[in-house]
Amino acid sequence: MTPSTWDHGTYALWHGTVPTSTILDQSGPQDLWVKGEGSWLIDASGHRALDARAGVGNMVLGYGRTDVVEAMSRQARELPYVCMVRWELPAPVVVELARALTDIAPPGLDRVRFCHTGGAAVESAILMARSYHRNSGRPAKRLVVGLRDSYHGSPMAAMAASGQRMMHWLFGPMPEGFCHVPEPTDSSGAEFAGQLDALGPERIAAVILEPVKGRNGQPLPDAYLRAAREYCTKNDILLIFDEAFTGFGRMGEMFAADISGVSPDIMCLAKGITAGYSALGAVLATDRIYQAFGTSSTVFAHASTTDGHPVACAAALATIRAYASEDLVARGRVLGELLRDRLDGLLTGVPTFGGVRAVGAYVAIDLVDEAGNPLSMQARSHLESACRRRGLLIHYTPDTVVLMPPLTMSTEEAEFAAQTFASVVSALRPAVVS
Repeated sequence: MTPSTWDHGTYALWHGTVPTSTILDQSGPQDLWVKGEGSWLIDASGHRALDARAGVGNMVLGYGRTDVVEAMSRQARELPYVCMVRWELPAPVVVELARALTDIAPPGLDRVRFCHTGGAAVESAILMARSYHRNSGRPAKRLVVGLRDSYHGSPMAAMAASGQRMMHWLFGPMPEGFCHVPEPTDSSGAEFAGQLDALGPERIAAVILEPVKGRNGQPLPDAYLRAAREYCTKNDILLIFDEAFTGFGRMGEMFAADISGVSPDIMCLAKGITAGYSALGAVLATDRIYQAFGTSSTVFAHASTTDGHPVACAAALATIRAYASEDLVARGRVLGELLRDRLDGLLTGVPTFGGVRAVGAYVAIDLVDEAGNPLSMQARSHLESACRRRGLLIHYTPDTVVLMPPLTMSTEEAEFAAQTFASVVSALRPAVVS
C-alpha cells in the first residue's frame, strides 16, 4: 500500500461512491492519472496501465483522439454555447447530430432530445412517457415497471426505476409510481404478461429494460423482448430501452436492441455517444410520441440549460463518423471473442475460474471461492488492485468481473490484458481473500 502524501485536512475534493479517506489512505499525488494515449493511462510517476475497462465503458475510441478533440475545439472557437430551453434556436451541429442519431438508431426512433447523462436521459424518458399518456387522454397510466436488481442511474426518478433495493434504502423514500418485477426465468414472455396483467395494464405508462444487463452482460432472451414489445403495443404501454451503457457497439451491435431486432418506443443513450470526451445524453422517441407534444398546452416542459451543448454534440458527431470509417462495431466483436477464447484457455483448471462469456466487447469472467460461490466484493477489490499493480485496469460488479476494452484496442494489447489478468487470477487464494 502506498503511504498517503495527501493532507486530509486541506484536500477539498469529495470523491464518488468510495469514502474519500479510503482513497487518500491508499494513494498520493503520484497516482493521479495525468495523460492518456490510445488504450493506456499514464500516472504522475510515469507508470502506464492498459485501460481494459474503457473508463467506465465510455472511452470506446480510447485516449488522444485528435479527430474528436479537433472537432470539439473547432466548435468551441466558432460557437461554444446556445440555449435551447425556450425559444432559442440550436447550433447547426446539434441539428446535424440529431439526424445522425436517427440514421443509425433502430427503426421508428425519429426524434431526439438531448440531456447530459444516462441517468438524466432515463429521467426524461419517464417524464415523457407519463406526459405522453396524459396528453393522449390516459392520465391514469402513470406506473413505470422495471426489473429487480436493474440499474438506470442516480437521479431520483431513474433511481426509483432501478430495482436495487439498497439504493432505495439509502436515499428513500422513493417517489410513487414505480414497480419492479423479477428477471425472466421463462424466455417465452408468458410470465412477463402475467406479471403486468396483475399490476393492471390500464395503470402502466412504461416498461423500462436494458436489452443486455450491464451488471453481468447477460442479454434478455429475444423471445422475452419480443413478448414485451407485443404486450406493450397491445396495451398502450411505452417500451423504454435504457442503452446508456449498452449502446454504441459495446454489445456487438451498434445498439443492444439490434441483437433481438426489437425496437422500443423510447431509447436512452449516453456514455459512448461522445466516446467519453464530453458529457452528453440523448432520448430518442417515435414520431407518435413527438406528435403528442405539439401545442403550448401539451409541450414537454422538461429541459436544462446545457442540453444539446454544441461542443459535446461536435464530439458525438466525430465519434459516429469514427464508427463508420473504422468499422468499430465489428472490431469490438473480434476483441471480445479474442479475450474470451484466450481467457478460457489460460484459466481452465484454475480453481477460482467459473467461466467466461462475451457479448460483443463486454467480457464477463465469473470467479468463485472454494465453496463455488461468487467471490465477495472485497475479493474483487483485491483482484482489481492486484491487476492495477501489474499495469491493467479492470472493472467489476456485484455479479461478475469485466473486461470492456476500447474498441480501438490492438490485438497485442488484448493479449497483454488476457495474460496479465490470467496470471493475477491464477495466483488468487479464494479461501484467504473471500
